[in-house]
Amino acid sequence: MASKDEVTVEAAIDEVVSTEEAELGKVKSALSKAQKAMENARTTMSETYGKTKERSHEVGERVRIYMEDAKRHMAEAKARMGDMATKTREQADVLYGKTREQYDALATKSKDLFGRVRDKVAEVDFKEKGDQVLVYIKENPGKAVLIALAAGFLVGYISRPKD
Repeated sequence: MASKDEVTVEAAIDEVVSTEEAELGKVKSALSKAQKAMENARTTMSETYGKTKERSHEVGERVRIYMEDAKRHMAEAKARMGDMATKTREQADVLYGKTREQYDALATKSKDLFGRVRDKVAEVDFKEKGDQVLVYIKENPGKAVLIALAAGFLVGYISRPKD
């Protein structure tokens, strides 16, 4: 049904998942770098605890640099997550549009088919068909009994409880 150029819903979802997995890896990397920078700041603070006042300025500067690194990496993670959300929303909109088109086409076909079936049923004269069946039964009583037995057996076999 789908041509080679059309993308199936499953393929589009797989593409979204693979793209988002790559982006999540980048977010994890940025968060890892931010955590490392914060760990460096904490380590520096704990290493210099108790050292002379002269070194406190140097320590403060190093801590500030590490905290700026952490802030930068956190901002990068936030930006990547925003990009991921935007891409996911766009792809979901595209998938929704394609699914909606398929639904509309199917609904139209179903309405057409229902209309044709309704017209065919309206054309059938059930009284005439019933009369034809009675004539057949009168002309072929043996066959009619065998057909009824076969139909009864088939209905019973299909409707019996399964163990």
